[in-house]
Amino acid sequence: MKLNMKHSRVFLAVAAATLAAPSAAFAASALDEHEHGDEHEEDVGSNVLSLKLAGLEILSPASEESGGPVRGEEAEAEEGEGEEHVLGRVGVSIGVERVIVPGWLEAEVSVLIAPGEGGITLPIDLVIKKPFEFSHELEAFIGVGLATSWLKAGESETAYGAASQAGVYYWMDKHFALAFEGEYNLLLSPETEHEFVLASGGAFRF
Repeated sequence: MKLNMKHSRVFLAVAAATLAAPSAAFAASALDEHEHGDEHEEDVGSNVLSLKLAGLEILSPASEESGGPVRGEEAEAEEGEGEEHVLGRVGVSIGVERVIVPGWLEAEVSVLIAPGEGGITLPIDLVIKKPFEFSHELEAFIGVGLATSWLKAGESETAYGAASQAGVYYWMDKHFALAFEGEYNLLLSPETEHEFVLASGGAFRF
């Protein structure tokens, strides 16, 4: 009986050691992965600087009293009463993005510089973005925020409204990506205007 008890104790000790070894290995692996994740986050950085070529189009309703940026430019076709006026330009968009909550929330300030006949169009947006990471290479996002545009076409005018955007980053490595973005802004003051932007270019994460 004493021998059997001794054998039982030895068996229990061996079993406990066998079960403890994988658990310890798993815990060590999880800790190592967490530490590597933190190192990766530090190496990659929390800021993104983007430079994109952008096409800008602003639609505003026709109005005899409306000055606006669009009416300051010569129309491509003869305008009729009740038709919308369209301003189309090409420019450069510069954006600075900061991670607020990793994987959940980001903030971006962007400026689009679009010169043209009669002056310059300068939309500035402040947007809160939600990222969606599909893989290490592919990341999508949607965002909403505030929009303002400084417009000069004959006379200066500043417009205010709401901004929305969606786009993707394709990360070629940890720091460099191709960027594609679409944006719609509803400008409500001093008059209702619809601003559309399509942009593509590069991004640098630091």
